[in-house]
Amino acid sequence: MGGDRVYNGAQLMTSRTFSLSALGLAAAAVLASCSPEPYRVHFLTEADPVTSGTHFSIPHEGKLYNRTPIMSLNQFEKFSSFMDMQDGSYGVRLYTKPEYKLRLANVTLENRGRYMLPIVNGLAFQPMKIDAVYDGQLVIWSGLNGWDLMKLGENLEPVNPEVEKKRYKKTNPRPLPPKPKKS
Repeated sequence: MGGDRVYNGAQLMTSRTFSLSALGLAAAAVLASCSPEPYRVHFLTEADPVTSGTHFSIPHEGKLYNRTPIMSLNQFEKFSSFMDMQDGSYGVRLYTKPEYKLRLANVTLENRGRYMLPIVNGLAFQPMKIDAVYDGQLVIWSGLNGWDLMKLGENLEPVNPEVEKKRYKKTNPRPLPPKPKKS
């Protein structure tokens, strides 16, 4: 008997099943890493300068904003755009998924009177004074272009697809800041 091992059919099947499962998980991880990253849109709330340290906040136009977003694109299901008549850019209304509507109401109620900073693709847009949001909708009032709308359309359902598709642009006319180098 010494070093010989004897496997019954169930042990051998479990071993093969585990190997195939591990192979499937590895393949899924590789495919997931190759898929495009969702368009980055999130909202930051104004931080309390007394209790917020610099490690947990981001300065913008003389105010500090919490690094942790209150909402990101994953919590929204639909969008609709509108044109800002002053500069010709677009604004967008984002509609939360039903399961996040109460969360948005609570967070905005807690932060009433402070400011919210929308961040789109790494760029800060016009801060907005927070009032309680009970309808589940957040608005970025201006500064977006057709490329931003196209990217939103890849991640969210447009309320009016015919209107949105006419506004889409295939290239981003806005120069982006260089990404930091990994060290």
